[in-house]
Amino acid sequence: MDEKEKKELASGLKAKRRRKYILIALAAFIGVSAIVGLSIESKDAKLPDGQGNIVVGQPADDEETAVSDSKEDSGKAAEKQAEKLSKLTDKEKEKIDPSDVKVDNDEDFTASNGGNAALKPKEPKPVTVTLEIRCDTLSSDMSKLENPAIKDYIPADGVILAKTTYKGTTDNSVFDALNTLCRNNDIQLEFSYTPIYESYYIEGINYLYEFDCGSLSGWMYKVNGWFPNYGCSSYYLKDGDVIEWVYTCDLGKDVGDNSMA
Repeated sequence: MDEKEKKELASGLKAKRRRKYILIALAAFIGVSAIVGLSIESKDAKLPDGQGNIVVGQPADDEETAVSDSKEDSGKAAEKQAEKLSKLTDKEKEKIDPSDVKVDNDEDFTASNGGNAALKPKEPKPVTVTLEIRCDTLSSDMSKLENPAIKDYIPADGVILAKTTYKGTTDNSVFDALNTLCRNNDIQLEFSYTPIYESYYIEGINYLYEFDCGSLSGWMYKVNGWFPNYGCSSYYLKDGDVIEWVYTCDLGKDVGDNSMA
């Protein structure tokens, strides 16, 4: 076999290997798509209040493993808690009741800089809160909408979900309440898990997504009139909390949050 034939043979083998890899990748993609499809089909199942089960938008296995590994490392957990505590002001520390907070390595510890402190207590206690979802600043000026395909999903009065009661426990977060009430009221919800922040991020509600009204638009939440500066799954509920999810077209300025100004 001369040199030319060897090169032709090698080229043919490379082409076969490429086709093989492409077929394997395609088969894997189809398999993953089928699994995701089955998960999405189950989203219509209703959830009882206080249940934080997540069916759509679960973190990938590698993300869950990363979170699990970090929690198992007691040294890192202790350092993390100490770092969070060190960032609190004296006034914030005065609001914290040590007897009401569990700071074991398997528990998250988060504190706010105003309003309610998002602290996970030792023992779960029953809570009743209210939650509503609104997009008033958009519904009052539809010229802001850059995605005309979803205009029929924008209520004229801006109310996607009127004030609704949610009964759960102090183990439940703002995210749990939103996820449950959206599913029980047939409201589309899409979210993703961010390992670095250990929290869920709300991408879209009722088919209204971030950036649908420009680069400064997206979903925000406030509790008792205050906009927490951390993820919705890090805010644990307190009895009587009034939760509002609002769509901003101007990085919070149009909904009363001037912290980014």
